[in-house]
Amino acid sequence: MKAKYQVYKDTAGKFRFRLRAANNKIVAVSEAYERKAGCMNGVKSVQRNCDSRIEDKTIGAETLPHPKYEVFTDAASKFRFNLSAPNGEVIAASEAYETKQNCMNGIEAVQKSCDAEIEDLTVDQVMEEVTEAPMQPAAGVVDTTLKMSCPPTSVDLNSIITFEGNLMTSDTGKGIGDAKIDIYERDRSFMGNDVLVSGMTNKDGDFSIDWKAKQQDWWDDSVEVFAHFEGDEKHNPSQTDTYRTRVLFYLRKKS
Repeated sequence: MKAKYQVYKDTAGKFRFRLRAANNKIVAVSEAYERKAGCMNGVKSVQRNCDSRIEDKTIGAETLPHPKYEVFTDAASKFRFNLSAPNGEVIAASEAYETKQNCMNGIEAVQKSCDAEIEDLTVDQVMEEVTEAPMQPAAGVVDTTLKMSCPPTSVDLNSIITFEGNLMTSDTGKGIGDAKIDIYERDRSFMGNDVLVSGMTNKDGDFSIDWKAKQQDWWDDSVEVFAHFEGDEKHNPSQTDTYRTRVLFYLRKKS
C-alpha cells in the first residue's frame, strides 16, 4: 500500500490525523483539533515541513531553528521524535522506538510522505454514530449511581494513584457490596478505551483502587480516567465523570 494521512475523530469528538507508512505502520500522530479544517491544515503543515532538518537532542547537537525534527529519549529511555512547525508548535509526534536507528527510519518515512494522499475517515465515523444504538438498561433491575473522587491533576511517573468512590442504588442510596469496578482510560485516538486497573467494592459500596502511574499514549503525558460498573443480574450499569491527570516524567541528565 501507499503511505497516507488518515483524518479521524477521537472518542472525545475531536479531530486528529495519523500518518500510515507504506508498511501500514503508524509513524506519526497529531494533536486534537476542535474543527476538521484545523486538522486538515495540520496535515498540510506536516507536508510543507516534512523535509526539515533533524536536531538530535540525545547527543547534544546544535540547536536548530524551527521547523525541525527533534529526536529525544523519554522516561523509559525509548527514542522519539517531534516535528515542529516554523512557529515552534509540535504538529506531529512519533511512537516510542527501541533504537535511534528505528527512530531515524520513522523520520525518513515522514520525509517520503510529503505528497501522500489524505484519507478522510470522519464520514464513516459519523455514519457509525448515527446507526449505533445507545445502551439500554436491563428491565426489572435497580438503577445504580457510581461516584469517584477527583484524582490529582498531576502525578510523578511510577507513583501510586488511589481511585476512591462509591457504588449505590439510585433510589435508596444504599451501598452495593462485592461489585467489580473497572478504572478505564478514555483513549482519544483509535484503539478504544482500556482498563487500567480493577477492584471490588466493600460491604458499604466503597472502593479504593491503586494504580501505578505510567504513560498510556506516545503523543501526550496525560490520562483521562473514569470508573465503570458493568452491572449484574440485580443492578444496571453506571459510569462516573471523566477526569484528566498528567503523568510527569523527567529526562535523564547527562553525566
